[in-house]
Order: sequence, then C-alpha cells, then structure tokens
Amino acid sequence: MSVAFRIRCCLCAKNIPLATDIIALDGEWQRRYPDMHGTLACERCIGVYGWNSCTQPEGGFVDGHIAAPEGRIDIDAWCHHLNRGTHRALVTLHPRSGMLQGAEPYLRSLAARRGTKPEIAAMLRTVI
Repeated sequence: MSVAFRIRCCLCAKNIPLATDIIALDGEWQRRYPDMHGTLACERCIGVYGWNSCTQPEGGFVDGHIAAPEGRIDIDAWCHHLNRGTHRALVTLHPRSGMLQGAEPYLRSLAARRGTKPEIAAMLRTVI
C-alpha cells in the first residue's frame, strides 16, 4: 500500500499538485538561491526564478558559477535541471530533498517495503 505525501516546492514552499511533474535542480540553483529548502521545484517557479545567461557580458561565467551536469550545454537556468518526473520518482532519486520537502513517510515505507530493491532500500535507510 502506497503512503500519501505532498511535496512543497523548494523555492515558493507551496504544495506541488500531484497531477504535475516536479523538477530537480542542481547546485547552481542552490548557489543563486541559498534559502532553497531542498532541490525539488514546481514548474511555475522555474519560470519565475530562472535566469537567461550563465555568462557575463564581457565573457566567462559569473563568479562562483557551478557547472551544469556533465555532457550538457551550460547556457541558462534550463541547463541546470537534473531530472523531471513524478513525485514518487523524484523523491526516490533525490531522497534528501524528499525528506526535507514532505516525503518522509513515503520514503520510510518504501525502505521497509518488500519488493524494494535491496540497494535502494539501503540507500533510503542511510538517508532516513
């Protein structure tokens, strides 16, 4: 039996509707918005808080810039998304943020559930 939970956006702190995907953000988002609570965001905030360029007008990245994930072009905020998906998928991929943002009951149940892959259960128990 699945445990119900709601994820609060790391940027606006509002519950993200279950019918919509959530987006996992990388370290550059955390650098620019140090008050973020976790790294899972709603799509609305991606548009509101995003930026148009990672570079300075005279060239080079802005001071302190954290590179986009390997293999990605590093141009703007959209390059700094790690994953996009359902609430359950992303809290499983990013359990530390899931714990901070409202999915602790779900993650605990997933770690204890029969049928959960042993390596996933072990990783979740470490985070919990």
